[in-house]
Amino acid sequence: MLKAEHKFPEDAQYLMEELSGFNYTQLQLHRNDEVPSDIMYRFRDGLAKLMTDEPVQYILGYAYFMDRNFSVNENVLIPRQDTEEMVQKIIDDHGDEKKSICDIGTGSGIIAVTLGLEFPEDEILATDISKDALKVAELNSENYQTNNVFFKQSDLFKSIEPQKFDIIVSNPPYIAESEKKDMDISVIKYEPDLALYGQDDGLEFYENITQEVQNYLSDDGILYMEFGFRQKNAIKQIFCDNLPDYVVEFHKDISGNYRYLKAKKEM
Repeated sequence: MLKAEHKFPEDAQYLMEELSGFNYTQLQLHRNDEVPSDIMYRFRDGLAKLMTDEPVQYILGYAYFMDRNFSVNENVLIPRQDTEEMVQKIIDDHGDEKKSICDIGTGSGIIAVTLGLEFPEDEILATDISKDALKVAELNSENYQTNNVFFKQSDLFKSIEPQKFDIIVSNPPYIAESEKKDMDISVIKYEPDLALYGQDDGLEFYENITQEVQNYLSDDGILYMEFGFRQKNAIKQIFCDNLPDYVVEFHKDISGNYRYLKAKKEM
């Protein structure tokens, strides 16, 4: 989400690769071929949208997450590598036993659907405050026929019936308004504010979730949360204040930044 060099050439190339079905090498081999008219029309239309900073994933209508294709639009965030690493950690930790899982703020449903595919015996509840986001998540679940994933509109835990989950996972909005100056213009213009920004320097959802999570997590249950790379120390303090009997592990992403956590009650 941070600012980067303008990616127009790379995004244009990616757009053509996806529209044509050719990878970079194949495009070079066929560079003198006539482009089919339908592909050229979509490519020119896509270029016009790229010029307005629209993300290429929204132009295509899909994005990849853990080597799977998921529908996305302006009502949901575009999947990112950091979330893949957290989900891979959940998969690695899971074990063989059937588990109940809750995904808070599911967005496009990438976490819930991926876990539903990996663990078809698990029962997974995915929630979001946004009806429009849930429509995208439900479409992705239908596309992958994850019949073990269920959806509910809820502001965090407010509409969830009293129950205990073995795993609760969340990638909540964690960007502070003050960080807009560091963000890519395409994110600011097109990705949904509701899924991006949190009050109190981006920490409000960590405060709110940690105040409620014990009511919904089993005694040996595990909480996984993604967070911003500058937020580790502040979130550590939130857990000390709200969940002092929990052991929290902070994990780094591939770039060496702390980006997600695993928390479990000390037994």
